[in-house]
Amino acid sequence: MEDWRGEIWERAELFAAENGRTLIGQLGYGYDGNVFATERQSAIKVLRFQRLYERERDVYLRLRSRSIVDVAGFAVPQLIHHDDRLWVVEMGIVSPPFVLDFAGAYLDRRPDYPNDVIEEWQADKLEQFGEERWEIVQRIMAHFARIGIYLADVKPGNITFAESD
Repeated sequence: MEDWRGEIWERAELFAAENGRTLIGQLGYGYDGNVFATERQSAIKVLRFQRLYERERDVYLRLRSRSIVDVAGFAVPQLIHHDDRLWVVEMGIVSPPFVLDFAGAYLDRRPDYPNDVIEEWQADKLEQFGEERWEIVQRIMAHFARIGIYLADVKPGNITFAESD
C-alpha cells in the first residue's frame, strides 16, 4: 500500500506553497514519513501519522525552548516552523556530527520495555555503532534524558559521526 507516499508528497507541496518554499529534492524517507530539502537551506519532514508528528514537533519545541543547538558536540537541527494541520516540521539542515529524527522519542517518560527487550536492543546498538561510538551515543542519550527527551530510534543515520571520527 504505497498510497500514503503520494499523500505525503501532496502535503509537502502544499506546505511549500503556503510558506513560500520551493522543494528541491528528497533527503530521506522511511516508515515515519519523508524529508525534503528546500531552497532556503531547510528540510521539511512530512510525517505519516499524527502521533509521530506530535512527538517530533514536541521534541523540537523542547529543544528550542532551551536554546539547544548541539548535544555533546553533535549538532541538533533547529526548528523553523511546524504545521499541525499538515503534520510537517521544518528544520535547519545540519552537517555531521549530528543527532536527528525525533518521531520515535518519548517526552518526560522512559519507554516501558521489558528488561530482556532493553538488553537485546543495547546489544544490537553496540553491534551497530561499535564499542567506542556506542559509549558516545549513550552519553548523548543521557544528555537528552536530563531534559526529559528519551531517544528510542537510535541508529547510525540518526546519530551520525564526523568522517574523521
